[in-house]
Amino acid sequence: MNTFQWIDSQTTERLLEDLRRANAGQIEIGVIANAPLLDSYRAVLGRAYALKGIVTGHPRLEDGKEIITSQLFYLDPERGVARTMNNWYRLSQRDQSRGN
Repeated sequence: MNTFQWIDSQTTERLLEDLRRANAGQIEIGVIANAPLLDSYRAVLGRAYALKGIVTGHPRLEDGKEIITSQLFYLDPERGVARTMNNWYRLSQRDQSRGN
């Protein structure tokens, strides 16, 4: 089971600023355009909510690998974006096999 924690103050400050922008409808297109893509995603619950899916374009993870993201803070499936503790993600197809 994954455990999630605050990494450092800079990560937390970036997250909070991104959430403020998202709530104001000011998500930066350039940031999202360069974000990793998560396909066949679904929400999962461990000690916190996260996303599970197949990643492409992540700076540290292999393309095509199934991952569980860091803690989920923002999810907008209609716009196709999510913000976790560490990254923005572009969202592709939702995993329909489990009805969620």
